[in-house]
Amino acid sequence: MKKQTVLKVGLVGLASVFVLSGCIQSTPCCSGDDVKPNNQSAVAVPSAMKHTTQVAESKPELMKISGIGYGAESTFGAYTPGQRRLMAIRASKLDAYRALAEQLYGIKIDSNTSISTLTAKSDSFRARVNAVVRGARIVSVTPMADRNYETVLEVYVDKRFFEQTFVYTASKAKISSPESVYQVSSY
Repeated sequence: MKKQTVLKVGLVGLASVFVLSGCIQSTPCCSGDDVKPNNQSAVAVPSAMKHTTQVAESKPELMKISGIGYGAESTFGAYTPGQRRLMAIRASKLDAYRALAEQLYGIKIDSNTSISTLTAKSDSFRARVNAVVRGARIVSVTPMADRNYETVLEVYVDKRFFEQTFVYTASKAKISSPESVYQVSSY
């Protein structure tokens, strides 16, 4: 008798572990119905075991970002015409990836201006992009005039990507008046 009771308690405990472990998975299992839809079978979930704190996950809002790049054939005489064409296509593809990365992650500008006798002596700047672009696909590679090539890439990203990537978003930005930022003291 004692052995049967222990066996029943063990089976009930095991069954409850299976039911609860199904609700711990990353996919929501208790959406208001008493039955969990599953690809293989349906498991009845008692109403007392429904999640009280469900994470509201919204559907991703995908937007298409495109990058266009250009490449020109080299005039170096040692290359064959086929090599020149392939290198121009490769250059246009890399330029398209750079354009796509600029749109996704922004661009860092370093600038330097030298002034002497209230006249600009030199003005230089450098643009940098440091990014990883995944999931982009080549839409087209088009030959153009003068043996140049144009490549179009596109990638679909969730609108929340920009909120998570950029530090300065409208929701986080704090607008201050210039007077509060710069302490002006009278003489």
